[in-house]
Amino acid sequence: MIADSHHIEATIGADPSEIAPVRAAVHDLAQRAGFGDRADDLALAINELIANAQEHGAAPIYVVADAGAGLHIEVSDSGGGFDWSEAVQEHPPRPHARRGRGLWIVRQLVDRVTVDRGGGDGTTCVRIDLHQQAA
Repeated sequence: MIADSHHIEATIGADPSEIAPVRAAVHDLAQRAGFGDRADDLALAINELIANAQEHGAAPIYVVADAGAGLHIEVSDSGGGFDWSEAVQEHPPRPHARRGRGLWIVRQLVDRVTVDRGGGDGTTCVRIDLHQQAA
């Protein structure tokens, strides 16, 4: 993992134990960038995105985070992608549904979620953003 006070880059595989160091680094970055009150939410969101990439995508999984006029994080993998319209719902999943909570939870925790299902290589990139609050 490459990390400095405003930037993180990590490449991980399919082992769930690889999530914790990235989650901690993103949490610390959020605190340094002035998002201390939302750092726990962001840590949960990044955990969900990486776990989804590990379960539904293909390694290697790349995480890039930048702090500046906000906090922007991208999680990408080389999997086949997914249907964004089916994966993201406006309403919570049904209480007894076995799937469908991860991206819904992420949407509740961050200011913006976008998905780019890339070109022919099948890369999917999920971007999440936190915006600075006006003073």
